[in-house]
Amino acid sequence: MRRVLITGIGIIAPSGLGRERFWNAILNGTTLIGPITRFDASGYSCQIAGHVDDAVLDEASDPRKRRTASHATRMALVAADDALRDARLSLEGTEPDGVGVCLGTALGGWTDGERQYGVLLERGVRRLNPFLVSGSGNHGPGVEVASAIGAQGVQVTFSSGCPSSLQAIGYGASLIANGTLDICLAGGTESPLSPMVVAALSRTNELSTTNADPSRASRPFDVRHNGMVLTEGSCILVLESEESVVRRSAQPYAEILGSLTSCDARGMYGADADGTAGGRAVHRLLSACGLPPTQLDHICAHANGSPSFDRKEVLVLKRSLGEFAARTPVTSIKGVLGHPFGAAGSFQVAASVLTIDSNIIPPTHNLDSPAPECDLEFVRDKPREENVGSVLITSYGYGGVNSYLVVRRAA
Repeated sequence: MRRVLITGIGIIAPSGLGRERFWNAILNGTTLIGPITRFDASGYSCQIAGHVDDAVLDEASDPRKRRTASHATRMALVAADDALRDARLSLEGTEPDGVGVCLGTALGGWTDGERQYGVLLERGVRRLNPFLVSGSGNHGPGVEVASAIGAQGVQVTFSSGCPSSLQAIGYGASLIANGTLDICLAGGTESPLSPMVVAALSRTNELSTTNADPSRASRPFDVRHNGMVLTEGSCILVLESEESVVRRSAQPYAEILGSLTSCDARGMYGADADGTAGGRAVHRLLSACGLPPTQLDHICAHANGSPSFDRKEVLVLKRSLGEFAARTPVTSIKGVLGHPFGAAGSFQVAASVLTIDSNIIPPTHNLDSPAPECDLEFVRDKPREENVGSVLITSYGYGGVNSYLVVRRAA
């Protein structure tokens, strides 16, 4: 099995375009959350979200795609281009069937479909965008990214809820490891800010209602966590085989050791009460990677400020790491980022490899007083300078989906 290295990070998020803006926001706690501007949310219990600046997206994207591609797809195209630039990678002359695309999204072009349904009702069938069905499917971002870079190898979309992009990265890494691909663009994209999505999640009390203080609304692990804050954005990584990296004398950020997914099998709204299924999966993954808990330096947690998901996170880590769960530094980046649904895992991987690259662990912002059931070694208040050689990334979703990935310093 070949080594899999991360050589590029492409990001478009509420922080702006590029990894540096994202990393500075995560380190410094620069708020990315504000009042919803995509529609009139004044009658909603949740009125806040993290928005990508339309001006930034329009400037960085191909204007010809505004009609034929969804908002999620346009963000993915921008993130993919940014990732290739960051990796200093030109695909010219590369065997096209050795290049693949693996992306994840929970909702795909849902927002565009919802908007066009309004057009149909208000203005009639002849005003409907004829590219709606083909352009707004969940597979759209992967299709368009593959076309943009000329990738004729594997092109696949994961849509398993919040863990979608972490699964996509894990799968892309496995294709490089087994020799199917030499290069893979892998990550996620999400555009969840629509009236129906916000209304439905508000009805089930999944979203934060701290509207008066948006910058403090997303509170992972905190005693006052009262729901997640939705965010839109895209994060795509360049994965390469070691041979490809050596051939072009590239400098990798980190190495992907392995990934694993499991399911609680408790239905759409149930979860394993004591974290057994997720705990077993983490244990199996660390064993397969040859990484005992004593050598795990950091955990980049899914924790999105939802009490049920934060609680599950803690149970899984205690079940899998035992006494070392209380000793391993844990961070959630979602106090600043918010929760970009199916793209969340890719942003966590980006934060993890930047942690390894800089030896700085970002803090969990807005974590003032941990909830009683959340009793781990949280990094709080300010960044922590520490030699970080390995990171476990966790991701959870509705239906009890558990996804994990391990990255380490590229020796």
